[in-house]
Amino acid sequence: MLSVAILLATSPAGATTEWRRVRKSGHHSKHAARAATSGGPLYKGALLEDADSGRVLMAYNADMEWPPASMAKMMDLLVAQEQINAGRFNGNDPVRISERAAHTGGSRVGLKEGDVYPLRELMKAALVKSANDAAVAVAEKIGGSVEAMVRMMNQRAQELGMTHTEYQTVDGLPPRPTHDADRTTAYDLAIVGRAIIRETNLLAWSSQEHMDFDNGVAILNNTNHLIGHFEGCDGLKTGFTYQAGFNVTTTAKRGNMRLIAVILGAPSNAQRFAQAAKVMEWGFDQFTAVSLVRSGQPLPIHVQVHEGPLIQPVAATDLKMVVRKSDAAAVKVV
Repeated sequence: MLSVAILLATSPAGATTEWRRVRKSGHHSKHAARAATSGGPLYKGALLEDADSGRVLMAYNADMEWPPASMAKMMDLLVAQEQINAGRFNGNDPVRISERAAHTGGSRVGLKEGDVYPLRELMKAALVKSANDAAVAVAEKIGGSVEAMVRMMNQRAQELGMTHTEYQTVDGLPPRPTHDADRTTAYDLAIVGRAIIRETNLLAWSSQEHMDFDNGVAILNNTNHLIGHFEGCDGLKTGFTYQAGFNVTTTAKRGNMRLIAVILGAPSNAQRFAQAAKVMEWGFDQFTAVSLVRSGQPLPIHVQVHEGPLIQPVAATDLKMVVRKSDAAAVKVV
């Protein structure tokens, strides 16, 4: 008989407030939201999660449907990287720029029809500079067409449990200036962000303030201004349209705790970063990751297989739990 319990001595009300996912629009962790923003939120929606477990530490209108704008590129790039990981493509594969990609508007890296770039360079430009022309080129290479890539993105979203997300573009660019086609929620953006953290190495790019493109022909300036200015921040993606306002999905790691935050509908470029920094700083100030079991450590249990001898299993991976700092001393494995 295998039995492991984790005990947390704390008040019933305080134990679940920040970790509860409320699916009714407009409900949120009021105490956490007030503490994080002190004076009223300068956004339409916000979310803070433990990036490893997905536990919600703070939520404000996190289930509100909202245009992701260029944060749609996160799924475009997740699908692309997973196809590379599966061996179907290689980051060095050449990509010939189509007329459609070359003429894509909005934020661009200036691709010209007929030019050829390695797939990884285009992925890097789409992530760091939020280049729409590069995102389209990546989609055409991986999916065969933009429309096929959109179908792959929606299928992956469903597999990840992003039940309130629907993509119609690969770059988040509205078909008309004030009419966004894509829809998502802060909860769903955190899901795709966590998948990127868990399953890809894209943070190696999103963590850089500046990167070379095409062997130094151009410089990619990161649209995420928290990079290099907020301790531990190494991702992820910004988004802006007239309808969506200023948005960001960002992540930071300090010690053994990684947080992921989403800000939707901030009134300005500066405020999306200021509010994301405020929410994450509150998270790092209030919570800590408590190590429960180390990889290779014997577990406090014994297991009998059939009629064989009792054996003591060991942990295959590290196990930790994010709790309020005031509760950390009360956590133990029994």
